[in-house]
Amino acid sequence: PMPTLLIAGPLALDDFPGAPGLLGGVGGYAAMAAAPLATTQLWARGGSDFTPQLRGILERRHIDLAGVGWEGRTPRGSATGFEPHGDVLPGIEPTSADDLGGVLLIGLPPAEMRRAFAVVGALPGAPSRTLVISPRPADLAADRAYLAEVCAQSDVLVLSVAKAQELTGTANALDAARALQKKGAKAVVLTAGLLGGLIAYSQKVTTYQTLPIETSDKSGVSAVFPGVLAAWCAGAGKADFRALKRACAMASAVGGICAQGQGPLKLLAADRKEYLERFNRLRRAGKY
Repeated sequence: PMPTLLIAGPLALDDFPGAPGLLGGVGGYAAMAAAPLATTQLWARGGSDFTPQLRGILERRHIDLAGVGWEGRTPRGSATGFEPHGDVLPGIEPTSADDLGGVLLIGLPPAEMRRAFAVVGALPGAPSRTLVISPRPADLAADRAYLAEVCAQSDVLVLSVAKAQELTGTANALDAARALQKKGAKAVVLTAGLLGGLIAYSQKVTTYQTLPIETSDKSGVSAVFPGVLAAWCAGAGKADFRALKRACAMASAVGGICAQGQGPLKLLAADRKEYLERFNRLRRAGKY
């Protein structure tokens, strides 16, 4: 059986020119991307605009929606930004952790991130379970105490190179990663789009590659990456240096699939077989 990954983050409907009501939200994208690699449970508030047909798309992706609330206004994304229309997380909370291999907290506002820390930390087996955090960079910049709190909770902290440099006041990616490790993050993964990115784990550091592709839509790519990374680590049962190198190769490969279609459409058409084909191309190129 596949390991189970719990994802807490926004589930939304995205309205783009010519394509209203696309499945989205960074929690939604992360879950859609993770599902072929791990049994994925989503903890989010979807709101009342999610029709049975839309829920069915997520269910056919084998995403467990027991932790999704369907009350209130639906969070909405558009070209001008994201409107949560209320709390990201619903009143219901995950209580079972029998087969839970990992957790991803993504795109949560500070108050809800802290709630998630408490809920996830109270689940049985929490200390041995990989916790991947992909926070909102603006929240980290606005509150240095919150930045330290997020780092201290992170088994793997995922940020873009540019945001990490901005937050740490450093001029290069390695210095930024080391500064975040000093604040308590066990491992730091920094992303740089087509240029790949950087992994810092303990005293070890390496870069990872991505496949050069023509991009048609970047929607969701920044959420797909941590979703797949967390799913891989859940499957490995750990987030050591070797697991992280392979996780980043797979996450880059799947991010590329998402970028080649509008919204989540290409991603939803991809299965584990396509994931592995792209992963193996990257592995051969990078000797992972």
